[in-house]
Amino acid sequence: FSFKIRGAYNKMAHLSSEELEKGVVACSAGNHAQGVALSAKMLGCRAVIVMPLATPAIKVNSVRVHGGPTVEVRLFGNNYDEAAAEAKRLENEEGMTMIHPFDDPYVIAGQGT
Repeated sequence: FSFKIRGAYNKMAHLSSEELEKGVVACSAGNHAQGVALSAKMLGCRAVIVMPLATPAIKVNSVRVHGGPTVEVRLFGNNYDEAAAEAKRLENEEGMTMIHPFDDPYVIAGQGT
């Protein structure tokens, strides 16, 4: 779990103040979601975490606990692909920065520490 926090935080710590002001978005039903939520809390930025509707309540609650008031959990879609499409929509329409769980050089570097 700790490597997921480091990956999300490393990516988010490298964002500009303008990007942080617009907020971040992620799609995850697991540890990456918690890492983004905690990182948003630490950096004081808005985050929307999109999770599939069938995500277990314990995972949803963990994201809410780690994130606090600047983090919104959005349950959307019947599977990961539908939730990911919603996250992509938020990235495109609201100008939020996507924090991908693995396909990003800053996330990879943070996870590798």
